[in-house]
Amino acid sequence: MQVLLLGAGTVTSRLNMQLAEQGHSVIAQIAAFTPQHIDLFDFRALVVVSPESSVSPESLVKAAERGKLIFVIAGVGDGMASWANGVGVPSIAYPPSDVDINKLYEEMRRADAGNLAADDQYRRAVLGSDMSARIQSGMAVRKIAITSPKGGTGKTTVAVNLAVALALSGITTYLVDADGNAGALQYHMRMERVNTTMIGLLRREIAKANKGVMGDVASGAAYLNAFTPLENLPTLRVLPGLITDDLGDEVLQQEARVAEVIQGLYEAGVAAGGVVIMDVGINPAHVVHRAALKAAEGIAIVIKPEIPDLAETRRWIARMINSLASVVGKGSAHEFVGSRVKLCYNQVVGDGFKAAHKMLQQALSEDKIELALIPNGIIPIVDPRLAAQAVNSDRREDILIWRYKKEKLEELGPFADSLLGFASHFVPAVREGASRIGLLPSPTKKRGWFGKG
Repeated sequence: MQVLLLGAGTVTSRLNMQLAEQGHSVIAQIAAFTPQHIDLFDFRALVVVSPESSVSPESLVKAAERGKLIFVIAGVGDGMASWANGVGVPSIAYPPSDVDINKLYEEMRRADAGNLAADDQYRRAVLGSDMSARIQSGMAVRKIAITSPKGGTGKTTVAVNLAVALALSGITTYLVDADGNAGALQYHMRMERVNTTMIGLLRREIAKANKGVMGDVASGAAYLNAFTPLENLPTLRVLPGLITDDLGDEVLQQEARVAEVIQGLYEAGVAAGGVVIMDVGINPAHVVHRAALKAAEGIAIVIKPEIPDLAETRRWIARMINSLASVVGKGSAHEFVGSRVKLCYNQVVGDGFKAAHKMLQQALSEDKIELALIPNGIIPIVDPRLAAQAVNSDRREDILIWRYKKEKLEELGPFADSLLGFASHFVPAVREGASRIGLLPSPTKKRGWFGKG
């Protein structure tokens, strides 16, 4: 493990040699630590010898936000020991005995084995152990499909920002590009190197299943290892999807096998204590889309409050109900759609969505589809300049919700508030977590760029 060792006394010097003997690589030993050191050194873990160093809990929180593991050596009554114990960061006594040092090495071995996770330290250090526990136990919906009946609605933008908002708020989030029409998630997330892609995972797991090799599938390890973690946000892992050249791949002809892999991705993420968000393409008949929608606990339909979107939404819901009704009956089909589907109006100006929603309800009623659909998400239009920067920037932190956390741009306040309101339909505790990290706008009324309150 690459270690940044913090301290300048005899204990630190002795520990430097012992860490090397244990097979760790001490990339530097420094006396004082600030957030600037996170980019200056390439390290995975920060070992803090508190009485021999200068560091604040706030700086350690910044390190945890970037996915760094933290280990603390501090004496009784030391404020750093109190902080570490309060948030659940591994700590040992100062001066450390041989037993204490062995305990430190054991914690580091746990980290190397994946049993001390950066996402859990993020939650504890950034939110506090009390909030971490509430978030982990307060997830109403863990398997989420984000879809749209037509292109151009901002579906992927909503999926990306929703995933980042949940991850920033402490929820381990697995974001999957399940757009069988060739998705753009990899570009939205500025990912140059990935562990694998959706089509790569499908090819590998279906080939194994066809040969009767199911060990990794049964354990879920194959699915979790397919995700690429983000080094600057340890609570978010991403699985990019198909590209244009993959659309005719023969594995997509094996619908039952595809469904097994999609279900496996959902189940593995949930079993690991997270939320799985799938960005699903517009055609519900596509084998990948159908599997992702069928296995989801919540389906968010992202549309703009415009007549073309309303017309396609009407057709999409009718097709979904008719398809289900042929298998489970009309009543069960209505119940499935009514309990899972959540409408998200995107790029809304003022309250113009209300008339559009009334038109949609009337159209569904004419089709004898009686659903109590309500606008669960009402996301306002964003300043086009900021929206363009979010898409074209080479910095991942310029994703709208991430940028709001960093810069608190007033123009993005309504967007952040509305997005978190939508997220709370899936994870009710998200707003409290967002408030802890400064992601939730202040209650004072903000004015959007278009002049609406």
